[in-house]
Amino acid sequence: MELPALTTPTLCFPSLKQLSLLDLIISESALHGVLSRCPVLETLSLDGISGACRVRISSLTLRSVGVSDCGYCREARLEELVIVDAPLLERLIQCVRVIRIIQAPRRRTLAYDDHIPILQLGTMDFDKTVLVGPSDAMRSVKILGLLTAPDLDYVTGFLKCFPCVEKLYIVNDVKHSAPLECLDRHLKKVQIINYNEKRLDVNFIKFFVLNARVLESMKFVVRRDKCGTKWIARQHKKLQVNDRASEGVVFDFKADCSRLPYSMVHMEHIHDLAMDLFDRSLCRCHGDELN
Repeated sequence: MELPALTTPTLCFPSLKQLSLLDLIISESALHGVLSRCPVLETLSLDGISGACRVRISSLTLRSVGVSDCGYCREARLEELVIVDAPLLERLIQCVRVIRIIQAPRRRTLAYDDHIPILQLGTMDFDKTVLVGPSDAMRSVKILGLLTAPDLDYVTGFLKCFPCVEKLYIVNDVKHSAPLECLDRHLKKVQIINYNEKRLDVNFIKFFVLNARVLESMKFVVRRDKCGTKWIARQHKKLQVNDRASEGVVFDFKADCSRLPYSMVHMEHIHDLAMDLFDRSLCRCHGDELN
């Protein structure tokens, strides 16, 4: 669908709190015009936007933003997200090539795709998970979602920058010697989506089993035909759960009956501020969900 530029000056939404734009062709100026006419907007979802290569967001009321470039049109697609000033922003879910966050001090939930070449958080720059610039840790982030192949250096690099993460979600598409505050004191929940028993996956996950000292829950989302009792027992042995660092951790294997895509979240949940977007067991969008 295309939104003509001539129509945007007439659009005004003084009471609108939730806005979703899906598979829409819109110019950059028109998009900014629409956003500027939503003075009390709290949640924003931009999914498959084309025609605008960059969006700059300044809002005193926004609390949740989700941006994805997974539309059908591959030309002039949305590639850059800039959060100029969003003092109430708590949640940012993004899948675009460039992300710059200048001012968003309250963000609590962050999702990151390892195909994103540029990520700037305030004065911090990430270059392939190597922190460039001042090393002030982002202590406000409690929930972190990563779309990545099993890469321990990549994940621990993020945990060093976000030491107070309590819930870590990894969607599958090293060595460690230095202590991590996140693993020693904060990380309580890990969920692995698209888990299989390949050696690379096992070694990657085993790191958290053996090092996360306050871990309470480790959930594995697997294929239905791989979730039998004998198979689960074999995974326990491979992952060395008897040598776990946290005595109270619960290991839970769930069959993925949802046939969901491999993306981290459903964009339709961006507006639900009470929902943990990464926990697929809470999703009821497709009827036949995780059992």
